[in-house]
Amino acid sequence: MHICHVNLAKGFSGGERQTLNLIRTLASQGEVRQSAVIRADSPLNQHLADLDVTIIHINHHLTGHLRRRLPQGTLLHAHDGKAVYWCALQNLLHGNPYVITRRVDNPLKSNRLTRMGYSRAQRVVCLSRAIAAQVGKLSGEIATSIIPSSYSAFEADADKVAEIRSQFPGKVIVGQVGKLIHHKGYQLTIEAASRLGNSQPQMQFLFLGAGADEQELKAQAEGLENVRFLGHQAEVGHYLAAMDLMVFPSLNEGLGSTVLEAWQHGTPVIGSDAGGIPDMIDDGVTGLLVPAGDSQALEQAIVRLAGDAELQARLAAGAKARLVDFTPQSVAQRYLALYRQLLS
Repeated sequence: MHICHVNLAKGFSGGERQTLNLIRTLASQGEVRQSAVIRADSPLNQHLADLDVTIIHINHHLTGHLRRRLPQGTLLHAHDGKAVYWCALQNLLHGNPYVITRRVDNPLKSNRLTRMGYSRAQRVVCLSRAIAAQVGKLSGEIATSIIPSSYSAFEADADKVAEIRSQFPGKVIVGQVGKLIHHKGYQLTIEAASRLGNSQPQMQFLFLGAGADEQELKAQAEGLENVRFLGHQAEVGHYLAAMDLMVFPSLNEGLGSTVLEAWQHGTPVIGSDAGGIPDMIDDGVTGLLVPAGDSQALEQAIVRLAGDAELQARLAAGAKARLVDFTPQSVAQRYLALYRQLLS
């Protein structure tokens, strides 16, 4: 079985990490031969260097459609938006079948090119029910499957965790991790932090990430001593383990694998009921859910969870039990079963 993964993103975000997780896990099993169509400047080059994967450099979705590079019977796997069009063109020219993984719950553009790209795919894999619903709006004839993201098992060193906590003695650390962009809901957390500054002085809010709205968010938080922006942190696992709880108040979200990373470290999570987040968080069992866009509900949930050690322990235990569905091995096995089905 030969799988050719296609990811034409320039950077290295959640989708690229998930692409890497899948390739790495499949490589350890030995059953699948793998290649990867990626940009020459993609960070994936470095991450894939030590794996048995044939690298093909393509810098545009309209180029590089060479039959000799893709053996007969190769199944293509599109991991990002540009990759969908590359795979569709490869299918038109040379007949290679392809599968798409769609990671966001945004509405799809109802144009001819998008319809063609998605309708020719043998299967569209969606991370959540919310994404599958959006694909269904494009066309009810598109075959979909739901396979979630996996966690990445970010390491947490006990000494580094203790060092982080020592910077905030006596504080309840409330963290948020992700790009500093509107739909991640940082503005809601800042509103909650502003109201909690006097009534809950023991709470310290830490924001880990960078993004287009950074200056706007910092201006909103100006003067709030209980809010700290720490920028992008490469070793995020230490911070996740140092948090007493994490908030994830996105306005829309395909799934939200950061929740899984927090669960890995026993950190309870408060999430919004947007997009695919409810596919992970069962309210009161694996975390707490609040209405998307409601900063007061978020504030109340933070106070409730921070003040209830028993609830924290119960949610952490529930999340740990749920994690079995999101291991890299579990997710890879589901993809492997799909590959076999499509190639048969």
